[in-house]
Amino acid sequence: MPDLDSSPPVADIPREQQAREYESAHNRLFLIRLVLTVGALAAYLFSGASAQLAAGLRTRFGEAWLLVNGIYAFITIFGFAAFMFPLSVYADHVLEHRYGLSRQSLEGWFLDYLKGLLIELVIGVVFIEAIYVFLRYAPNLWWIWATLFYVAFAVVLTAVAPVLILPLFHKFEPLQNPALVDRVRAFAESAGLQVIGVFRWGLEEKTGTRRIILGDTLLERYSEEEILAILAHEIGHYRHRDLARLIVSGSLIAAAGFFVTHRVLGFLVARFGFAGLDDIASFPLLVFCLLLFSLVTMPVSNGYSRRREFAADAYAVKTMGGPEPLVGALEKLADQNLSDREPPRWIEWLLHSHPSISRRVVRAHSIAARK
Repeated sequence: MPDLDSSPPVADIPREQQAREYESAHNRLFLIRLVLTVGALAAYLFSGASAQLAAGLRTRFGEAWLLVNGIYAFITIFGFAAFMFPLSVYADHVLEHRYGLSRQSLEGWFLDYLKGLLIELVIGVVFIEAIYVFLRYAPNLWWIWATLFYVAFAVVLTAVAPVLILPLFHKFEPLQNPALVDRVRAFAESAGLQVIGVFRWGLEEKTGTRRIILGDTLLERYSEEEILAILAHEIGHYRHRDLARLIVSGSLIAAAGFFVTHRVLGFLVARFGFAGLDDIASFPLLVFCLLLFSLVTMPVSNGYSRRREFAADAYAVKTMGGPEPLVGALEKLADQNLSDREPPRWIEWLLHSHPSISRRVVRAHSIAARK
């Protein structure tokens, strides 16, 4: 495969300037993705390609509408991924190498991309099939069934992802540091977690399988107190039941989105001359409605997520007996991940699920001052 790793590095630029540039690049990419997505939906709808694909599949497979819908969903998802592939290469490989955030080869990245695409195809086809079953058999109540399916799907995916999906992309092994393992285990168990293992992984993650997984960079660059502060933050999420909170809040937003879509989709389907709500050819209209709703509600969901992050930080400060370990860890995380420490407030309000590092540091010190 051609070498795309030759983009000019930015190592000679001050780290804080790199972070601002990296943040700006990702904000531009968000806008570009949005414009391209809307453009692709419009082209798919107005060119007649969606209707032609659905008609061709019906001609080939007749009344086997589940098969028709499944093949339509597969082709549509794959086609959109192919359309966005150049942007994916730039955003997820070239840009990461340019800023020194990835050492993965292009071949390795492409293999991970194919794995992710396969998972996306499976999940997407299942979800689309389910939605159109509800539209076919419960046209007036489909939005309720879609919400219930979304909740069940989210719960199952949350449970299986750490066990079945993440290991496809990362290797992990038992942590070979008995002293740190003992500290981490004792620290977690004092908070009420029954730990069955502490693992070293190429990704910092806390799973729902009672395993604590520490990233290799975390182990190499952070003090034990800073590692425990990060663990305390994650335990804070666990103690506050934030995963359940986020599933519930996400489900409420999904229910509202499906309901609003239900209210307008019938009009749009009739306006564009489709056979009915369950006509798979009208899929671009369904996606557009849900996309628009998700954009409108994104500040709400992100705002709630930031509140939960502040609460987990507060738990970490109180558990560690002061702000210094958490603040030190946050500063290193910002440097490691090229996080803009103080992005414009409107950017944070609109796009960020986590508060800025500067606000988290100030809040951590204020929590300690109130003790």
